[in-house]
Amino acid sequence: MKKEQAEMKKKWWENRVLRSVDNLKLWHDNPRLDPANKLVTVRDYVEELIADPIDEQNFMTLVKSIATRGFLSFDPVVVWQSKEKHFYVAEGNRRVMALKLLRSPEKAPLSIRKSIVQLSRKIDRDDIEKIKVCLAPSYEESRWYILQRHSPAASNQIRWQRLQQQRFIINVYDSVAQDIDETINVTGFKRSAIIDALRFVKIRDIATRQEVTTHLSPSEKELVYSHRINMTVLERWFGNSQVRELWHIKFDENGVTVNADPNTFYVAYAKLLKLMFSKDTELGFIVNTRTIDSKFQEIFDFLPKVKSKSEADSAVQLVQPIPQDLKDPESNKSSSDTVEEETKPFNKGSQKGDPKRRQLTDKYHSIATSSYKINALFSELQRLPVFKYQNVTAASIRIFLELAVDEYIESCDIKSEMTRRFSKGYHEISLLQKLNTLQGEFIDNRDANKVIKELLITSNDHSLNTLNEYVHGKKAHKIEPQFLNRFWDMLTPLFNTLIGLKEI
Repeated sequence: MKKEQAEMKKKWWENRVLRSVDNLKLWHDNPRLDPANKLVTVRDYVEELIADPIDEQNFMTLVKSIATRGFLSFDPVVVWQSKEKHFYVAEGNRRVMALKLLRSPEKAPLSIRKSIVQLSRKIDRDDIEKIKVCLAPSYEESRWYILQRHSPAASNQIRWQRLQQQRFIINVYDSVAQDIDETINVTGFKRSAIIDALRFVKIRDIATRQEVTTHLSPSEKELVYSHRINMTVLERWFGNSQVRELWHIKFDENGVTVNADPNTFYVAYAKLLKLMFSKDTELGFIVNTRTIDSKFQEIFDFLPKVKSKSEADSAVQLVQPIPQDLKDPESNKSSSDTVEEETKPFNKGSQKGDPKRRQLTDKYHSIATSSYKINALFSELQRLPVFKYQNVTAASIRIFLELAVDEYIESCDIKSEMTRRFSKGYHEISLLQKLNTLQGEFIDNRDANKVIKELLITSNDHSLNTLNEYVHGKKAHKIEPQFLNRFWDMLTPLFNTLIGLKEI
C-alpha cells in the first residue's frame, strides 16, 4: 500500500482533485507579473496581467471562451499547499483570474469591468465554483513542473518572453539562498544565463522607476512596464564595455552596481528608451541590436552625458539672486516661490497618512478610470492646497464621490437596475440611494462597505450628511484642512473599489 501511495505521489501531475476557485490564491512571484508592483487583490493581479494591450486582448478572449463554452480543463491547473494550508496557483494563473472575475465581476479592473459583467451573465457561476486541479506535494515539485513547460528544453510547450524567463531564474536563485550552483542544478540553465538574469533584470527594473518614467510618454511607459520590452537591446547596450565605463556601471557575478550620479543617469537612460521605442528617431534610424553594433558611437554621442557620483558632488551650484521687484513684501518670498508652494505636493514620506499634508492626495497616487472629468478633477486635487482653498476642497470631495459612484455603476452595467428599483430616471436617484443599493449587494469589498456604512450614519462627522452640507447647506463648518484630509483618508478604501485609487 505504501509503495502504491508513493508511486501515486510521484505521478501527482496525472491526478485531479476538486478545489474551490474562491480559495485558490494567485501566485505573486508568477514570472508573467512584475514583482516590483504590490499585488494584493484580484484586481491588482489582473491589472498587472493586462498592462500590455496584446495581453489584455488575449485575456479577454480567454474570459469570453470560458463564459460561452464553460471551463475546459485540457491543460491542468497546478497548485501547491503552503504551510498555512493555502492553495497557491503555480500553473494556470490566467485561467484562475478569469474564473474569479466571472464569479465576482465587480472585482474586475474598470477598463474591462463592463465587458466582464456582461460575460458573467452568460455562465452559471455555480458551474465554476469548483474546478479540478493537480495538487503538487510541494512548491519545489510545482516549480519542477513549470520548468518542464517553459524551459528551453521543452520541445512543444508554451515559451516565456525573455524577461519572464529571467524573472523565474531570479525567483529560483532567491529561493536557494542565492546559490548560483544550486540554481543551475534546479533550473538546468547555464551559469552565464543566470548571471545575465541577475544583471539585466535589475537594469530593466531601474527603467520602471519614476525618475526615469517621468521623461517618457504614456505609451512609452506601457512598454517599459510590459514584459515585452526588448531585453536583447538592453543587454546589447549595457553589455558594451564603453557604456559601462562611461555610465559608471560595474558588472560582477552577483549582478550590477550603478556608481553614476542618479540624476544624469536617469535622464540618459530615459533618452535611450525613447530611441528604442521610436520608429522615427532624431537619429534617423531605429535603435536595435544591429544599429547598436554598426552605429554605436553615433548613438552614444547623441545621448546626454552621465556623470559619476564624485563629479556630481564636486560640481559648483550657482544660485541667482531674486530681483527685488519679484519679492513678496509680506512674506519676503518671490512670486514664483509662492506659486510653487501652493501647488507642489510634499514628498512621499511626509504625505502618507499625514493629516497636516498640503493636498488631499499627491502624485504618488493614481486612479484607474477612463473618465476625463474624474481624471481632471483628481489631477487638480493633487495640486490644490487644502489650507488655502478649504471650501473648494470640501465641495470637491462631495462631487468627486458622486462622480466615482456613477463611474462604478456605469462600469458594472447596473444603471438600468437602479432605475428599475426606484422607478424613476437615473438622474433623479440620490447619492444616498445609490450608496444604499451598492452596499453589500454590488460591492463585496469589506473595507469599502465599511466606509459606506460610516457615510450613511448621519450623526458621524465624516458622513454623507456633512458632504451634502458642503454643497447644499448654508453652514461653513467642518472645513479645517486636517478634517478634510482625514475625510479623504476615510474614503480611500471606497475610492479604491470605485475607481482603483491606489498608491504607486
